[in-house]
Amino acid sequence: MHAGRVHLRVEDWDDVAFREAVDSAWARVCQGPEDADSTTAAAHLQLLLREGGYPRAAVEIHRTVDEALHHESHLRVSRESPAPPRP
Repeated sequence: MHAGRVHLRVEDWDDVAFREAVDSAWARVCQGPEDADSTTAAAHLQLLLREGGYPRAAVEIHRTVDEALHHESHLRVSRESPAPPRP
């Protein structure tokens, strides 16, 4: 597993229970077989949060091509999925 460099940004920072859930879920993800900077790891994090009592939790991945080549990702984690854009 490539550890990569991942920057987690927890949107709901004031919610201590959610922050702790993110920390716990992220620790589990990092012990798994996928690269920490991968889409699979982000999906695993979102799944663990949803199974852990946050059914609308969302993880967004932001990175440039250069960041992808250097195994770097920015993950934005929030309790609530963003509303879909209106047509």
